[in-house]
Amino acid sequence: MTPMEELKRLAQTFVDGQDRSMELVGEIEGILVSNFLGAELFESLAEAVSLYRPGEGLPYYDEEEMKLALQESLGINPSNT
Repeated sequence: MTPMEELKRLAQTFVDGQDRSMELVGEIEGILVSNFLGAELFESLAEAVSLYRPGEGLPYYDEEEMKLALQESLGINPSNT
């Protein structure tokens, strides 16, 4: 599986609500840093993944804001499962 495929798989898991943990977002961040540093994709998601703290309020990203960031950056939608 390519890094992009793995990134999309993890993002889909988040978007679908199967896992919204900070650990999952940490995995997403790791793939971004290891494989997409300096790329437009990294720039579009770096703030969201680094500030993801559900329930903490501003300036942090909550679950819905993280979901939207992943959807917009990766062009994914919720599965119909």
